[in-house]
Amino acid sequence: MWPLFRIALRNVARNRRRTLITLAAVLVGVGAAVLTRAMMNGLQRAMVTSITASATGALQVHRAGYLDNVLSTPLTMDFAIDEAFLAKVRAVEGVKAVSPRIQFAGSLGANDESLFLAATAMDPTAESAVCPSRASTFVPGSRFDSPDGILLAETVASTLGTQQGGEAVFLAPDRDGTLNGELVHVTGATRSVMPDEPKTAVVPLALAQRLLRMEGRATELAVAVHRLEEAPQVAARLREALGPDYEVHTWDDILVQVKEGQARNDASMGLIAAVFLVLMLLGVANTMLMSALERTREIGTMMAVGLRRGKVMSLFVAEAVVLGATGGTLGALLGAGLSAWLNHRGIIFTAPTISVPFDIRPYVDVGYLVRIVLLATAGAAVFSLYPAWRASRLRPVQALAGR
Repeated sequence: MWPLFRIALRNVARNRRRTLITLAAVLVGVGAAVLTRAMMNGLQRAMVTSITASATGALQVHRAGYLDNVLSTPLTMDFAIDEAFLAKVRAVEGVKAVSPRIQFAGSLGANDESLFLAATAMDPTAESAVCPSRASTFVPGSRFDSPDGILLAETVASTLGTQQGGEAVFLAPDRDGTLNGELVHVTGATRSVMPDEPKTAVVPLALAQRLLRMEGRATELAVAVHRLEEAPQVAARLREALGPDYEVHTWDDILVQVKEGQARNDASMGLIAAVFLVLMLLGVANTMLMSALERTREIGTMMAVGLRRGKVMSLFVAEAVVLGATGGTLGALLGAGLSAWLNHRGIIFTAPTISVPFDIRPYVDVGYLVRIVLLATAGAAVFSLYPAWRASRLRPVQALAGR
């Protein structure tokens, strides 16, 4: 087999111009596929990091059955958040910080306008430890240190016509269905973190506990971990520590729409990479076909001295493998190099429906590079089968005559 590849290498190097053009096509195709994958990896990681660091946290703890009842009676799925319980959660290996929250619904009235909205109640100090980027979702000048302050989504503030410092009445039913109210002051506005966010507000945990008659209780614990990749392992340890009365979900369990969007993006990137590779491999097939047409006398000579048709076919496939492997390796290295440079530099991107920008750091793993090189090599071999078969079907007498 090695002598065959030695001959293939010699033949590939013999026609330098055609070889360079073919290698350039393979290099560009593989490099574009690698860079596209790296950009998507960076965008997905930036999106997940932004959302977990500014909104959801890496993990969330609820009473068992909470997510199944979140649209009906979420306040009845509350639990006590005394220091002993919080310390138990913090003691689990991998847990970095914990922030109690209450998710509830209510209506806000101001300037003769009333608007129904979804509210998140949180402790400002604990929240900053779990979601360190939470402050980046606040419009500049907003404050979240007032005991009766409320932060409104920009769309809500615009609809109600409220300004910072203005008063409003916040009404909400407690866990027993009794309607209660609190006078609040608008202390700022929040920007959207995810697309198509509903009308939302952020209030201090203590204010919500008074409003909902839930002193010392919460409906949710947001949990930060040291490394986001370890979230599933930390979630498993938390489930074991807390028992069957609680459920622990990772960010992708909660943000199902984000996970589904990533799956669609992965499928789209796979299709784009396939298009790049097919166009590149068509160039390899064309090169091998032209080579077979131009080397009829050489093929005839080899067959006249006893080289079997299978060996002729194998020789052309070997030449294609050399082109695919060499171009694929160079393309993978080029794509990885550009990805590393962009990772170091960073790309600031703001989606049309999201106010908080993403810091994209493109990256690609070694496994993907190996797979793309192997795919380019195997694809080159497959696309060379017809030219190789055509070359092996030549009759020695006609080939020697150049026909």
